[in-house]
This record gives sequence, C-alpha cells and structure tokens, in this order.
Amino acid sequence: MTAPTVTPARTPRRKVLARTKADFWLDAALLVAFALDYSFRFTGLSLHEWIGIALGVALVVHVTLHWDWVVRTATRLFASYAGREKLRWLLDLALIVAMTLCIGSGILISRSALPAVGIDTVRDPFWTGLHTTTADLCVLLVGLHVALSWRWIVAVGRRLLVPRTTRRGVGR
Repeated sequence: MTAPTVTPARTPRRKVLARTKADFWLDAALLVAFALDYSFRFTGLSLHEWIGIALGVALVVHVTLHWDWVVRTATRLFASYAGREKLRWLLDLALIVAMTLCIGSGILISRSALPAVGIDTVRDPFWTGLHTTTADLCVLLVGLHVALSWRWIVAVGRRLLVPRTTRRGVGR
C-alpha cells in the first residue's frame, strides 16, 4: 500500500476589484500617453498638443479618483508616516504641480490645436521655457512615481495579466 499523495491546497485567486482594475488601466494609459506626448518628434506638433490636452483631462480624472488617498495621506503626513510614505506623498505633490504647469503652459503656447479651433495663444519665451523645463521635470518625477509604485504595479499586473496556471506552475 502506498502513501496517499498530498496535493497542496489551492488558495483561491483573489479577485481584482473593479476600482483597482480601473486605476491600473488608467495609470497604464496615462503612462503610455505621457511617453507618446513627450516623444514630440514622433507625434508631431498637432498630435503632441491634442495628447497634452487629453492628458490634462485624464489628470483631473486621476486625481479625482484618488482624492480620498490624497486627503487621508495629507491629514496624516506630518503625524506618523514613515520616510517612504512621506516621500511618496511629496513626490506626488511635486508631480501634480509640475504636470499642471506643463499642461497649462503648453495650452498657453499652443501653435496648432487651439488656433485650429479659433483660440488665440501667447508667443512668449517665458511660457515656452516653463513648458520645456516642467516637461523634463515630469519625466524624472513620473519615473520616480512608477518606481515607488512598482510593487503595486507588479502585484496588480500579475493578477490581471498572468494566468493563474502560469503564475503557480499548476497544470503541468
């Protein structure tokens, strides 16, 4: 008589909440749109400006969806947060300020999108310089934002994109 084979208990796959899915896909779309928009030579002026305007709208949606986190974190920022969480909040604050200045200055200096719909814009080296500087700063801050969010990105990405049998090695 042989000993019964013991198979490890399967842990049920945790469902990904609809809100988490929405956050993941919105964040992914924002990252792709930002990368495309920053690739000015790839997109050309007109598409660059329209993507920038769409990013402005998406940024408002993104901050609105995460407003509870913003308020909750801000109220406890100076209380008991450890260095990593405080750094993340300050980084996100810097990112929202830089993105707002970048998109706002981009709208002010628009040479294609807004003039095409009859809106006059400014031709001022200050606003052009601000746009270029904040765009470069945004690249750095977005990279840091992704780095600080990497664990969440990988965890949610695995649950959404990798089949369970592949992740666990089950079914061989």
